[in-house]
Amino acid sequence: MVKLPKEMQKKENSKPKRPQAVKKREGSQLGSRQMRRRMQQQGIDMDQIEATRVIIEGTEKTLVIDQPEVILMKQMGQQIYQVLGEAREYFPDELLVEEKEETELLESSKEIEAKPTITENDIMLVAAQANVDKEEAKAVLIECEGDIAKAILHLKNRPL
Repeated sequence: MVKLPKEMQKKENSKPKRPQAVKKREGSQLGSRQMRRRMQQQGIDMDQIEATRVIIEGTEKTLVIDQPEVILMKQMGQQIYQVLGEAREYFPDELLVEEKEETELLESSKEIEAKPTITENDIMLVAAQANVDKEEAKAVLIECEGDIAKAILHLKNRPL
């Protein structure tokens, strides 16, 4: 290949180039904005639904999709739900066992939450505010399930 003189190189570079066909990648989709415009032209409305879990129950198995992306498309009175996410398959026996374990965990966590933690500082605060001794303040705090304000009001408003 012969190298052109600099004056000719500049002319060669300044020539307008023909537009080249853009190669499309396999599986590529339209951009989100383009897709929304085209769907809007066809009379399709799209809304995203905030969902934490989608459960599809079948006769032989159940699909559970955690943290899905759910899109609602409305066209001519029809509603189409598009669900994107990783699905787990369960057979009827497996799902019942897992549901029981989940309910047991929830019940045990409720029991743990039900017990209030009363610190020495809470007892001293209630005793000082209500002008009572520590034992009485502790008893009322336990009775009021650890609610400091409720305990103070209870002690201040009690009949003498």
